[in-house]
Amino acid sequence: MKILRFTFLLLLCNAVSVSALIPPQVTVPPHETATSHANDQVPALIGCWNLEWFPGRNPRRTEPYLAQMQIDGVKRVLAEQQPGIFFVCEVRSLEDLKKLQLDYPYLACTEFPRPPGDDAELPNQGLAILSRHPWQELWALDFSGLPAAPNRPPRGIIAASFSLPNQQTLTLYGVHLKSNHGDPAANRAKREAALDYLEWDWQRRGLDANRDFIIVLGDFNTSLHDPVFASEQTLRRLRKLGFSDTAEGMTADQRITIPANNAGYPDNDFDHIFISKPLRSRLASPPPWVKIVRVPFTVSDHYPLFIDAKIWFGK
Repeated sequence: MKILRFTFLLLLCNAVSVSALIPPQVTVPPHETATSHANDQVPALIGCWNLEWFPGRNPRRTEPYLAQMQIDGVKRVLAEQQPGIFFVCEVRSLEDLKKLQLDYPYLACTEFPRPPGDDAELPNQGLAILSRHPWQELWALDFSGLPAAPNRPPRGIIAASFSLPNQQTLTLYGVHLKSNHGDPAANRAKREAALDYLEWDWQRRGLDANRDFIIVLGDFNTSLHDPVFASEQTLRRLRKLGFSDTAEGMTADQRITIPANNAGYPDNDFDHIFISKPLRSRLASPPPWVKIVRVPFTVSDHYPLFIDAKIWFGK
């Protein structure tokens, strides 16, 4: 009986913890819209990519030839894949995003201030959206103003809603969670705290992964398959909330999104696309549904991911 009572109290505490969070600042990130012949295109693909300090791949300095090499490499991938909606992270600014000179009439890139204690010398690590499909609403959760705490997550989250047929809405959340530099326990706590704020935003917007069309994608810096992260709840919590991993069923080699590097990190699958239950129910084929495109290291240390979205946006 005591065990049941303790379990009930624990569940009750978890249920109210999200609503009791200190709210982050909700902002509209710097963005740009333009008239384009592509406005009415149904997105064939939705994707995500960590571009590694775009442009230039170096946070401390920018070598023009390396920046141009990266720009050209990113343009080649996007020209080949033609995603209709694309989330990217580690972008220095909206103006830098525009250097791609691609036909995306809807562009947005966050500029979150670095909170006290962060390295002020580092450039902005913007979260960005490129879209050929008009968004209904665009917003961001800015974590920089949250009180200093060991589990305060970095940066924030960018989000946009898009209209689907039959007056339905798809809500997209782009994330870049805490890296694995520093204390592992603190990093894990910061990633899990970011999930608290995702749930907070769903609550304030009346969203439910078992009922609504929601996609969460980006660089989570954690894995469901690496034993190092066996105790971490970040991705496991998404699955418990009703989300599906679009890479489900892939082999370890197929799942790699960040290849091994000289710093001693092994191959891993840190980048993910998670979809809510109604989105999954519309997919006729079994998983995996994601496509991972391998790119040269001169373009980024991460690989981009894509999922076919035609069935969601089709008439």
